[in-house]
Amino acid sequence: MKAIIYDKESKEEKLILQEVQKPLPSENEILVKVHSTAVNAADYRSMKMGLIPKNKIFGADVAGTVEVIGENVKNFSVGDEVVGDLSAHGFGGFAQYVPANESAWVLKPQSISFDMAASVPMSSVTALQALRLGNVQPGQKVLICGSGGGVGTFAVQLAKSL
Repeated sequence: MKAIIYDKESKEEKLILQEVQKPLPSENEILVKVHSTAVNAADYRSMKMGLIPKNKIFGADVAGTVEVIGENVKNFSVGDEVVGDLSAHGFGGFAQYVPANESAWVLKPQSISFDMAASVPMSSVTALQALRLGNVQPGQKVLICGSGGGVGTFAVQLAKSL
């Protein structure tokens, strides 16, 4: 399979398209055929700080189709359309296939595209965590600075909902 590999030794480009071995899922993982992935601040900041995934493949926000399921997987079937945040599961989304624990994934709503789904996970969860940390209650006013970015856009919508 093809993947974008981080190569800190490269003199020109640090991200290089390479052929790598297609991964297999462990007993608690699903293998997803990647249709869309989003580049977000976590990828960029991790690169700048030298926090490189073990497999050297970045990409946390992913949407795709379940290709293979591990023997202990209970919530997904081959062919399911899924979306996930892989930042706590080793990244790996900048590839044609990515395995991750089934807890990293949810079913993709049929009403949205793979591209749209891949743009949601990390920014929406970050916004939700911030609002929960702030213990936002009904009737309160919330100031959201930077509401034009991904996290801010979700923060406005979630704060209104809360």
